[in-house]
Amino acid sequence: MEYNKKSIKDDWLDGNLDHKFIDWAEEFGKHLAKERNGKRGTELTTNQLRKFFGAVKRQQTKGYDATEFAFLRPQLAYSVAKAKNREGKIHDFFHVMAGGMERVTNEKKFKNFIKIFEAIVAYHKAAEASNLELSNTKH
Repeated sequence: MEYNKKSIKDDWLDGNLDHKFIDWAEEFGKHLAKERNGKRGTELTTNQLRKFFGAVKRQQTKGYDATEFAFLRPQLAYSVAKAKNREGKIHDFFHVMAGGMERVTNEKKFKNFIKIFEAIVAYHKAAEASNLELSNTKH
């Protein structure tokens, strides 16, 4: 599946987080945690994900501020630019998240964006843990 700036649906930002959304979040989280074409270092690391997630969660504690939220996109772009691997999943993550962020225009959409992000983080972590378990059994 291709991931781009329209991957996060407007319906989801409006609060219609249905089974299609859950399936998508699971697939995307797993996609981010997997190596690309067997190349190590192409997956989105927990550190890369947590850094941006932390910034969004800090903003959540302050409440939605359109200007502050908009400035998270350049911070995310900077993280992508710093990434050493140009084939990394951080690029997919950037396109999906930046595309969703562009359409967050109010408190309700902000809260739903956070729910979407939390689901992605949860499935990324689950996929990462699954990969760790599999790699630990390969002796």
